[in-house]
Amino acid sequence: MSGRLVVKRYVHALFDVAEEASVLDEVKGDIAILAKIIAEAPQIRNYCLSPHNNRSEEKEFVETAFVPYLHDFTGRMILVFCENGRLAGIPFIPAAFSELLEIKGDTISAVLESAAEISPETIDEIISRLEKHSGKKVRMEARILPKLIGGFRITRQNRILDLSISGRIKKLRMLLKQG
Repeated sequence: MSGRLVVKRYVHALFDVAEEASVLDEVKGDIAILAKIIAEAPQIRNYCLSPHNNRSEEKEFVETAFVPYLHDFTGRMILVFCENGRLAGIPFIPAAFSELLEIKGDTISAVLESAAEISPETIDEIISRLEKHSGKKVRMEARILPKLIGGFRITRQNRILDLSISGRIKKLRMLLKQG
């Protein structure tokens, strides 16, 4: 079973328990804290991703680096990660939780990449169409990516809609190679 799938299962269990106990907001806050710890302390991330042979040392690490800063449910889930030899999955918890929130929630995130700046009216139109298509509120982040040459690319929920010139050139190259 892939590591990301395992992380998603743990996160799904945490989400369900937190929702049932009406502490989902606290757990959401924990996930933000966890993301901050991992982002701002690369030595913690590196330790999690490194192979270890000593579970008691790993447990002591988790109890020091994470548990004191988290709600009981989140702290226990991270301890279970550790006890089951899944320490390397801890840095991927925030992304998995965020993905689950989007699936269960009423808001999705999208990234709009374009070769040049897009007008606010055009961005609003894209958001409107995505909201109509998904049935959910869309939170859009716009980025300028000159290598696209022209057009734009939208990424949401692991799906990419590539309407860029560089994307079209790439497709054309693939077609020419095939026949």
